[in-house]
Amino acid sequence: MEKTDRPDDGARSSLFWPGARSQVSLALLAGGLSKRMGEDKAFVAFNDRTLLEWMRDRLAPIFAQSFIVTREPSRFHGLGMAVVNDALAETGSAVGIYTAVLAAPTERVVCVACDMPFVTPRLVRALVDRSVGFDVFVPRHGGNLEPMCAVYGKETLDAYRQFIQAGGRRIFDIYGDLNTGYLDMEDGRLGDPARLFVNVNTRTELDEARARAAETEDGWRVALQPRIRLFMDASPLPVVSFVGKKKSGKTTVVLGVLRELRSRGYRVAVLKHDTHGFEVDVPGTDSHRFREAGAEVVGISSPDKYVWQNTATQEPSLLELARQVAEPVDLIITEGFKKQDAPKIEVSRRERSTELVSTPAELIGIASDQSFPAHPVPQFALDDFRALADLVEQRILGGV
Repeated sequence: MEKTDRPDDGARSSLFWPGARSQVSLALLAGGLSKRMGEDKAFVAFNDRTLLEWMRDRLAPIFAQSFIVTREPSRFHGLGMAVVNDALAETGSAVGIYTAVLAAPTERVVCVACDMPFVTPRLVRALVDRSVGFDVFVPRHGGNLEPMCAVYGKETLDAYRQFIQAGGRRIFDIYGDLNTGYLDMEDGRLGDPARLFVNVNTRTELDEARARAAETEDGWRVALQPRIRLFMDASPLPVVSFVGKKKSGKTTVVLGVLRELRSRGYRVAVLKHDTHGFEVDVPGTDSHRFREAGAEVVGISSPDKYVWQNTATQEPSLLELARQVAEPVDLIITEGFKKQDAPKIEVSRRERSTELVSTPAELIGIASDQSFPAHPVPQFALDDFRALADLVEQRILGGV
């Protein structure tokens, strides 16, 4: 495995899922011949970077370890990822997958082709979360399988090698001999398969993909401050913050949106910010006494819930807090954190104030009983929870 250099990327380089989900690594497969493109697809320009860089920036931040698989490792210096040379002389995508599984520093590895620019972090998280216990876990839609965007386990190594050396090339031909699980995509919950699994193989397909990516990027997202966009790219989970002045009704709005999202099947974590400090423990309980005696971390667990209470000398950032959500959720909603860099929905009530605490470039929407013409973002009534949930679904969940 060959390691390349990349400048420190701050918080982004250290963000990954905790717990079991960090036991999976990412392999970007860049070994194709690119005959129909006429040049190496990995290095074609794609929205202010190369296609491989686009894939790296989109997916690598959510993994502790990621690497590139290719036939020509010397060409991939400077990308900030380890580079692995194909392990077998044979050609074909099966060789790339075999190499990725062999080289992976983890028991499971997500293999994604570098020419699939619309694979989302949300889809990859779903694959990882549901792949436990399978040799292979692969998306399935309309009778089609997506082997170039799937999770593979190390117990399959011998089977892959024998398959390839026997002349096998289509990796899915061996699925029937393995413990294979399927992520069914028909319900559209994770996005439209026709978009998610687009392969960029020709110049025409590249131009179409560029236009589609630019259309998405040049809309509401580009209107956000760069630090907000950076947060969205770096966070291991989608986050939206409901902010506003005190007693503006933030909790009521969060509750309404939470119930609506839950009714749609989303798994949601909610985090409230308290600038004045708080106490979870009741004085006199054993856990309170442990903390008073100097324990830095105190936990309590029961059959239906558990909690850890950490003593902090400095309040962690919202990115750090997002990293600590170990349970599989689709979204983190926060109440507060107006000074942090998450995209925001401001809650405003006329009787409380006629001014907002956020700038237009921090907001994706407003919930209020008054209008704000100077803020060109969607605006909704305070009790229009369905429309607010639609907004979160489209802008926070839709592209991740």
